[in-house]
Amino acid sequence: MSELIETLRATAIRWRAGNQEHRGGVVLVWQGSVYGWKNSLRDAGHERPGVYAVDEAGQVFIAEGDDDDNGAKCWVAADSAST
Repeated sequence: MSELIETLRATAIRWRAGNQEHRGGVVLVWQGSVYGWKNSLRDAGHERPGVYAVDEAGQVFIAEGDDDDNGAKCWVAADSAST
């Protein structure tokens, strides 16, 4: 899991370097690619399960529960996730 976390952090850092107008917030990553940014970690129901969110401090969260049609149920800190 630690290798995945480091890869996600590196992906977010690269994206932030090229998108400096987006300060703070979270970078959203799905299957290894950045697909969005939000100014805060919001309702997980707007994301599909398995999406990662990386904040500016490098904290990584994963959207878990429910399904692709209904969105995720909650955000969980990735270091405590069961994946």
